[in-house]
Amino acid sequence: MILLRLALRNVLRNRRRTLLTLLVVVAGYGALALAGGFMSQTFEGLSEGAIRGGLGHAQVLDPRALEGDEGQSLEFALPDGEGLAARLRQDPAVEAVLPRIQFMGLVGGGARSVAVLGTGVDPDLEARYMNVPERISDGARAPGGLGSRWLSARPGSREVVLGIGLARSLGAKVGTGLTLTSTTRDGALNLVDVDVVGLQDLGLKELNDRFLVTSLETATLLVEAGPARSRLSLVLKDPRDLEGVLARLRGLAGGLSLRPWTELASFYRQVKLLYAAIFGFMGLVLFLVVALAAANTLLMSVMERLRELGTLRALGLRPGQVALLLQWEGAFLGLAGCLGGLALTLGLRAVLNALHLEMPAAPGTSHGYELNIHLVPRVYLGAWAFLQATLALAALMPGRKAANLRITEALRHV
Repeated sequence: MILLRLALRNVLRNRRRTLLTLLVVVAGYGALALAGGFMSQTFEGLSEGAIRGGLGHAQVLDPRALEGDEGQSLEFALPDGEGLAARLRQDPAVEAVLPRIQFMGLVGGGARSVAVLGTGVDPDLEARYMNVPERISDGARAPGGLGSRWLSARPGSREVVLGIGLARSLGAKVGTGLTLTSTTRDGALNLVDVDVVGLQDLGLKELNDRFLVTSLETATLLVEAGPARSRLSLVLKDPRDLEGVLARLRGLAGGLSLRPWTELASFYRQVKLLYAAIFGFMGLVLFLVVALAAANTLLMSVMERLRELGTLRALGLRPGQVALLLQWEGAFLGLAGCLGGLALTLGLRAVLNALHLEMPAAPGTSHGYELNIHLVPRVYLGAWAFLQATLALAALMPGRKAANLRITEALRHV
């Protein structure tokens, strides 16, 4: 208890120097906490975009589909995709199974045709579990005033939704009639007349220029798929036990590949690695700045108190207790600095979120997003632990110097 009181008094002795050190700790804590909240927002947005953008929590597919390009439509398809989907839906952990037919082809009207990456989906399931239908462009209207909308589940409807870049290349609008051409599973050429009912902005120019989605019925007719499906997207009731659920479902999938969304979303993994590297570099810089500032403060405190420390040693204070005294001073600096940093972080977070700032579009995307820094308790605790450890390390050298003082030399110091 005596050491604690001495440490607190020593911290308050030179208030100007202590305040400068505290400002460094406060700024470091705020930078780490705000960066962690921003990263949390980014990761949540990327994961939600990947899962609700068509991947689902996991996908069932032929292993060969990940190793090379298909030479013809549905070459690496699930032969009885609809039957497998029905069996997977019986598992209590599965919320929904969304079959997909993927194909390449041409779409055009008149003298112009453009290559497309087409996907056949169940319109009802897609609207219920995915966010692709939410990206319908409201600005596209036919001459008669018909608005852009999602695909209809009505049997016999031949409808497509185009990416805004693809529609621009074709000069197509809502209500435009087009011809969709592709090859069947047997390699024969087939075509279907379709109507444009909606335009979508997917956020990526490359996707907008080639994206086309239609109903499973239309895609099945185009490529003569029968019960075959390219892949099945699984939506789970509780994705927190993703690995456990997938381990159980692999028995139903037989020799097929059952991949979690994290393995399929390469962009998410790359961004996560990039942010981890940035966060690590920022942590290293903050470590050096805080450590040097704290070490300077504590070392100057030792040099100014040589006679005092010599007196304490003469009164019976052991070298280890002298070193511990400096550790307590560093701990008080860390605690006060982190509390100030917490207050600063919460205030800045509230202000920045209230401003509804629009972040610029990332490279390759067509629109930005609203800044919303998350409150992540584990990041705040991690920043506190990191800074406390940094100050503890910074106190080692001054503490060692104080512990190794010769009593006679310290008492003679002027």
